Amino acid sequence: MKYFFFLMITATSYGAISPSIVKDSALKYHPTVLAALEKMRAGEEAVKGATGAFDAKVVSDYKRQTKGDYKNTVSRSFLVKPIKIANSKIYAGSEQISSMNGRFSPVYNTGNPSTTGQPGNYSVLGVQLSLWKNFLLDPNRAGLKNAKYDAQIAKSEKKLTELGIGKLAQIAYWEWVTAKKLKNVFEELLKNGETRNEYLNTRTKKGDIAQIIVTENEQYVASRKGALQAAKERLLRSEYALSLFNRDENGEPISPHSEDNFEDYPANLATFLENLDTQSNIEKIMEKRPDLKNLSLAVEKSEVDLELARQDLKPQVDVTTEYYQRTAENSNMPRDYLMVMAQLSVPIERNLGNGNIAAARARQMVAKREMSYGQQSYKFEVMALRQALQLQLEQVIQSEIEFSKAKELVISETYKFKTGGGNLFLVNLREEAQANAEASFHESRLSFMNTYLSYQALVSKEE
Repeated sequence: MKYFFFLMITATSYGAISPSIVKDSALKYHPTVLAALEKMRAGEEAVKGATGAFDAKVVSDYKRQTKGDYKNTVSRSFLVKPIKIANSKIYAGSEQISSMNGRFSPVYNTGNPSTTGQPGNYSVLGVQLSLWKNFLLDPNRAGLKNAKYDAQIAKSEKKLTELGIGKLAQIAYWEWVTAKKLKNVFEELLKNGETRNEYLNTRTKKGDIAQIIVTENEQYVASRKGALQAAKERLLRSEYALSLFNRDENGEPISPHSEDNFEDYPANLATFLENLDTQSNIEKIMEKRPDLKNLSLAVEKSEVDLELARQDLKPQVDVTTEYYQRTAENSNMPRDYLMVMAQLSVPIERNLGNGNIAAARARQMVAKREMSYGQQSYKFEVMALRQALQLQLEQVIQSEIEFSKAKELVISETYKFKTGGGNLFLVNLREEAQANAEASFHESRLSFMNTYLSYQALVSKEE
């Protein structure tokens, strides 16, 4: 909570740009986040599509005998509803039997087949189910299960994308801040060298010092100009990188300007660690990690694929029961009857089943090994970053002390040089040591922020 209020206060104070502003912008408008959102929606819609395998539908068929004594016509129309049990379906509809010559096949006539008959119209109620193969799992149910797993995976991937983009956005911000500070460091260093060059040229004209001293100082100036150019290039790159995350309402990148106010590093970086979870049991954190949950879901998907592959080795025993009740009056057709049909299919060769099962088992082993490695990597990374946070915070403290001492040495050496007790070589040496110490201080804070943001994203849980 303290960190939240800290960000609110600093954002209000500076107004123009802050890590929270950049992060919020990236989470709203970054193309990767928007793509992850669409993938999640696609996964949700895919579940609807897979559920559609069990949608009710109207099925019709038409049969007509064109040769022989019986010019019979049979048309059937049914409302069919697949059921998510035993690869079954129920259906209800009607069957209409007619004849062009008034004679009906014995199949449809309980009277004398040689006599004329009346059309037969029947209401039909049917049930079909599998008793062995596809009893526990069939392609439609497997497709629905996997679609649900894919939707969960896409949802977790969206969360991971948000965590990753949020982290990268803030890292890009702090890289930009650091690059600005480094440019200022080397600008000041160059300015000191050029000012001293003017001073030395004046003394050379008076004959107080030799020309070699000026030449030596000009060498330092040239070196500092090169360092400043490198710092400017780094700042330019950081501006481009930051603009990829800081976007307007149309999603277009916004490049920062040199005159923009910005949120600076806090005086005490330990503030960031006050509300950071560095003590919780790693196993508990892992239970809600979206990336690890996805690895577990991949294993569950592989189990569905394996079970579906096992169906290919099972005999197919499908049973259909249909009840017919006559609706036409004055017909010599049966008033009602019950028909039971069975379909049997036994695999003789087993290449299909064995091949599919072996492939599914191999995929399952891959998923399990990836999950195991993912869990191990996560544990080690959390432990490493927890230790790195404290070590890097100590590095920041020490680099700040080094910077402070370097400033003291510059002040002392500059005074000695101006009063004739020092030499140009030591003055330049001290100034460059101070610049390097200050640069090291800024770099150490950037490294700490990178580690802090990486750890923060790593221990964030799926909501």
